[in-house]
Amino acid sequence: MNETEKLLFPEGKITNYPLYVYRVFFKILSLVIFGIGNILLAIVCFPLCKLIFRSKKSFRYHTRYIVYLLFSGFTKVLRFLGVLKITVDKKDVLANAKSAIVVANHSAYLDSFVMIALLKHTSVIPKAELSKKNIMRFVINELYTPNSVPFNEMLNHAKEDFDMGNTLLMFPEGTRSSPYGQRHYKKGAARISLASGVPIIPVYIGGNSKKGLGKGDGIFEYNHTDMYSFDIHVKDFVYPDEFKDLPGPIAAKRLTNKLHEILSDDANAKYRY
Repeated sequence: MNETEKLLFPEGKITNYPLYVYRVFFKILSLVIFGIGNILLAIVCFPLCKLIFRSKKSFRYHTRYIVYLLFSGFTKVLRFLGVLKITVDKKDVLANAKSAIVVANHSAYLDSFVMIALLKHTSVIPKAELSKKNIMRFVINELYTPNSVPFNEMLNHAKEDFDMGNTLLMFPEGTRSSPYGQRHYKKGAARISLASGVPIIPVYIGGNSKKGLGKGDGIFEYNHTDMYSFDIHVKDFVYPDEFKDLPGPIAAKRLTNKLHEILSDDANAKYRY
């Protein structure tokens, strides 16, 4: 095994099987609860919100805040059960963020839940396939804009959100990374920042092994030695004005490369257990 093939978060051996089984059980239970919650959100909460908030803009703004409250409560339950722990070094920056793009690395499917639980008014750009299948489509199609729409339409929706003081949460890898390192960064966040003029807040999600939450992991898998740890590290703002004198494609590439450097695993090795 060469250097590039080493696991970012090496796994130890299971030393406490009862505790391991306990955590796997509550991980599965949390998925069931989340699924039921999505159904209730779609068939109960959405119709009520549409009666109260008549315009689509108002409906999305207030209902996303309800999603924030639900996700915040959901993560608190998981923390109480000992399934995960969350630490944030600049929680106030995320809580008070407005009209900005929050960009983060992405290795576990709980990344989005944890981040939404920290951002009071945020939108996301989900993968197109999530808007077409399973129960998530009821939430996604009502509240968010999938990445399958033309860029100009995506940009217009983002600008509407920024005008209301919302943030936009994006994972530039596009999908979960492998346990051996991050994927190539896409330019979407950089393009939206350059076109709208809003800053980017880079966030590195560290902690320990997210075995059982990664791409291709089994539902009965879990970190072998400890509960899931999400260490959220908020970096300095990156402003698009730094690249304003460059041609569009070059500016997008340079800005994307800078984000990748800031959020690279090598640059954030001290945040990994």
